[in-house]
Amino acid sequence: MNIAIVAITNDIGAEGKVMESMSNIPAVRECYMVYGVYDVVARVQASNEEELKITIASIRDLPGVRSTLTLVVCKEHKK
Repeated sequence: MNIAIVAITNDIGAEGKVMESMSNIPAVRECYMVYGVYDVVARVQASNEEELKITIASIRDLPGVRSTLTLVVCKEHKK
């Protein structure tokens, strides 16, 4: 499984619109509005690297998204 955490900076006040748009992207598993340097953080899970790449590109193209920071998960630990 290919997993990434995507931190998003959006236009002022566009958090809700960005999150709503991301809910229509199948590989976006979780999405949070956050305070701090970034406005929205999402967990993306794809079946392969190409799907992950396409999903991240589609997030970057959403209206209201200014920039993203993508962290590709190399190891996962669950409780």
